Amino acid sequence: MVNLVEDWEVLEKYAGDKRGFYQVLGNDDLLEVRVLVGKLGFRKEFKNKDDPLLTHILGFCKIRGYIKVSESVREEFFFK
Repeated sequence: MVNLVEDWEVLEKYAGDKRGFYQVLGNDDLLEVRVLVGKLGFRKEFKNKDDPLLTHILGFCKIRGYIKVSESVREEFFFK
């Protein structure tokens, strides 16, 4: 289970030196960013791809070396 927080600053402070993952979903009209650090997660939709918070979150993830996740599949379906 992942515990979601609504405030990005909470996750940013919690992250410390922990490793994390992030994902960007959507298209030009609506982007959703998801960030996971341990059992704490953050997700938010953005209508503007130039939104300062979105830019900040993506920069944070890249600087910290978080792993970008392209998609998810159940473990039992990963290998055929």
